[in-house]
Amino acid sequence: MVFEGRYRRNKKTLTDEDQQKLANSAVAIVGCGGLGGHIAEQLARIGVGKLILFDGDRFEISNLNRQIMATELNIGQWKVEAAQERLKIVNSEIHVDAIKGWFREDTGPEHLQGVNLVCDALDSRETRVMLERVCHQMNLPLVYASIAGWYGQLGVSLPGDFSAQWLFGRGGNGVEKTWGNPAFTPGVLACLSVAETVKILIGRQPSLRNAWLQVDLLTMEFERFKIK
Repeated sequence: MVFEGRYRRNKKTLTDEDQQKLANSAVAIVGCGGLGGHIAEQLARIGVGKLILFDGDRFEISNLNRQIMATELNIGQWKVEAAQERLKIVNSEIHVDAIKGWFREDTGPEHLQGVNLVCDALDSRETRVMLERVCHQMNLPLVYASIAGWYGQLGVSLPGDFSAQWLFGRGGNGVEKTWGNPAFTPGVLACLSVAETVKILIGRQPSLRNAWLQVDLLTMEFERFKIK
């Protein structure tokens, strides 16, 4: 390792074997806005060896309130390019691929070759369901999260579960544009997503398979629901 002791504070929580599993893992993050940017940053810091970032958008001024990769200096830059540059500075020991474009069912599988897990950080119900379908075709676990205003949802879909289909299958876009998103909501949901992601990568059982976590930051209530 270039920086000896980089993961010293991961000890006790993660074993050396766990850390090696993370180093040998590849995670795709679909959507690199508020949620996806935080997820990518945390996975880079904890030591996931390869990240593949998907996003077809550029930074605009309204992203500055919550998107960790956005700065006043990179307005107009592709989000995945800015994320790639930042993550290389955060952890030069990992590999980061940037896909400038939206995830598509026909070309997505090619980009997911060799990936161990996919993180859904999208804001479209229809695209979430499509992404889950592709993941299951490729036998890949999916950790999905959604945010709007004070609220968020989080779940895990292992191959054959189709939990995202059950939760988001009505189609259409989410309510982010109606309710907005403050800085704290994507940060909280990203942390929870990364916790479930790390569990799966190191071989532990996720807590939210066939279930979803409903997060209300206004009342500070976290409620877990089963998907039947």
